[in-house]
Amino acid sequence: MPLRGATCGFCGLLCDDLEIEVEGAALRPVRGACARSEAALAALGAVVDPVPRIAGQPASLDSALTAAAETLRCARRPVIGGLDVDVAGMRSALALAQRIGAVVDHAGGSIKYRNLHALQEFGAITTTFAEARNRADLVLLAGDGWWRRFPRFVERILAPTGAERRIVTLTALDPATRMTLPKQAEVLALDAPLVGLPAVCTMLHALVADRPVQATRLTGVSQPALQRCAEWLRAAKYGVIVWSAADFDWAHAELTVQAIAQLVRTLNATTRFAALPLAGNDADLTANAVQTWQAGVPLPASYANRSVDFDPKRYAWRDVLARGEADLLLWVSSLSAAAPPPVPGIPCVALTRADVGVGAAAHVQIPVATPGIDAAGHLLRSDKVITLRLPRLRESGLPAVSTVLDALLARLALTRC
Repeated sequence: MPLRGATCGFCGLLCDDLEIEVEGAALRPVRGACARSEAALAALGAVVDPVPRIAGQPASLDSALTAAAETLRCARRPVIGGLDVDVAGMRSALALAQRIGAVVDHAGGSIKYRNLHALQEFGAITTTFAEARNRADLVLLAGDGWWRRFPRFVERILAPTGAERRIVTLTALDPATRMTLPKQAEVLALDAPLVGLPAVCTMLHALVADRPVQATRLTGVSQPALQRCAEWLRAAKYGVIVWSAADFDWAHAELTVQAIAQLVRTLNATTRFAALPLAGNDADLTANAVQTWQAGVPLPASYANRSVDFDPKRYAWRDVLARGEADLLLWVSSLSAAAPPPVPGIPCVALTRADVGVGAAAHVQIPVATPGIDAAGHLLRSDKVITLRLPRLRESGLPAVSTVLDALLARLALTRC
């Protein structure tokens, strides 16, 4: 049973220190895998039916490609969604989008845009994993996504330090999450409700800037703890505030990110402070980066009318489908176990992980290789400063997303509707 080094693509940390035993299709983590990675490896190692299907019936890859191309050929308002794919897969998806004039958006596009909107409107001062790991003497944690969505963040970023490090938990945490924090760190808990995070950041901004405030107006937060946090902020030599935008699930969540950005900007007048937004799960940063590299605008975008148009309100994939503005859904997903959503009245072509069953949701389903498992690939890390290569672990015979999409594009080029 060979032991192979691996890079995990199942969250934005892209941990590259895993060791995996591979025997046939089975994948057994030996070192470095978190609960999220272990679950994905177990599911992928138990693949029993990686066969293309047409209308739910087994088919050859060639037949499935032909049926998918025929479905795509006559579409007038197609949507390409999912897009948890590697760099090569996203390049091929955009080439196909240009050919068929599709709306393109990542499955988690609304989450990604909470950070992007704040960046566009307000700007941001951000840092990297290396800087946070090696230099931060104060870390503020908002929400609990840094643990639930990025299970090894504490181990890889917060815990390794030879210096004293203070940690502030801005929002209330359950006991299990709190227990994951480094034992050697001095921890201060504000225990604010998550929806109260904008008010907490605004109050801290006022306290740090020495503005007259009535701290008692901030209910649910200990006033001594709030004052102590402000003192820690002023004393920090290199502070970092960490959050996952997926935690901010309410209307106008981008305003919460703006409040964080304002606090960071104010602190930089007297010390060094930076933001570390955690993202990259399901390759959302990779998809957005490739789109921006090639088109100059982020997702979501439309490639209709032989041009590219960016509009986060108009082209968000869920809204396009809900408004009945699409006549076809091409769902491309190689990392997530989520199946395409059933959309009554329009056909669906699904390129999915081999362990994902789509039932009647798709007219054509083609299982594809998962980057870092069945094929090599490249993904952008959460801090957006490095694109890591994910080596292949096993020979499954599954085609890469880019191979399937390029084959569809070649078929579409031969004939017209």
